[in-house]
Amino acid sequence: MKVSVLDYGVIDKEKTPQEALNDTRLLAQKADDLGFNRFWVAEHHNIHAFAISSPELLMMHLANHTKSIRIGSGGIMALHYSSFKIAEMMMTLEALHPNRIDLGLGNSLGTPLVKGALLSTHRKEDYGRVLEELSHYLSFNKENPLAITVNPKGDSYPQLWLLSNSQETAEHAANLGLGYTFGIFPYMPKNPIEEAQKVSACYRQTFTPSSQLTRPQLMLAVFIVIAETDDEAKLLAKSLDIWMLGNQDFNEFKTYPDTEEACSYALTAKQKKVISANRSRMIIGSPQKVKKKLDELIAASQAEELLVIPLVPRIENRLKSLELLANLYLTL
Repeated sequence: MKVSVLDYGVIDKEKTPQEALNDTRLLAQKADDLGFNRFWVAEHHNIHAFAISSPELLMMHLANHTKSIRIGSGGIMALHYSSFKIAEMMMTLEALHPNRIDLGLGNSLGTPLVKGALLSTHRKEDYGRVLEELSHYLSFNKENPLAITVNPKGDSYPQLWLLSNSQETAEHAANLGLGYTFGIFPYMPKNPIEEAQKVSACYRQTFTPSSQLTRPQLMLAVFIVIAETDDEAKLLAKSLDIWMLGNQDFNEFKTYPDTEEACSYALTAKQKKVISANRSRMIIGSPQKVKKKLDELIAASQAEELLVIPLVPRIENRLKSLELLANLYLTL
């Protein structure tokens, strides 16, 4: 089983955004050393506790400071930008780091404030057309129906992946012959096992081979809180519980809440119900418990790869998470 990592550039309590970006580099280097397959960075805007707003710039830094792990976005929000410019950035990265670059894409437009500030060039319904454009720009297709070509050209192209938990996006990925990442998000009001079965089956059944992929590739993305013991993992998960309430558009906290803040947070009855529901879509516990739950999801989705999201406080805990996960899946 291949295992990869998605990082949000967490700004821990009493740390600066600059220190958070350095922590992301440390996490990427640890993943590289442990044998993880990919290291992806997310794109967020106007969220105090996350430092990554320009994944394409950070990707260059991470690729320069790692050896063999694939570096990617998870994902660039394609509706904000010119697809031609996205393609140029990715081909530049690919030219400097051949066969190591992934372009993971999402279709969120964010809050109205973010959408306006970015002067977003597309509407939600444009997503299918944007994906078609990117798949033409970033492929070995000899006949390009678009009037313009992307430079730098090269002998290799980035891998394209679509990220979502929806059947509609799975169909987009299948029709274009792209990789698909099925994300199980804590706030997703669906049964993760049932959705993993349904959406992954849709992707595989409708997949059309392309110059990107000759066969379907499905990755399973999961929020994981793993520690040496169940009790330690449950304590770390309290920070994720509070964070996933999403208060004030995720800006209730200036930095990512630590366990002390989470434990002292006064919860309403309604919030307790939300947390309970969210926990059914997270994987929390000791290595043995985490593996059991992950294996159930892998069996349901028939995923070839895991994309783990260790959204826990403090870089020491995130580094430890990777070590524990590597022991489960990457150690011979």
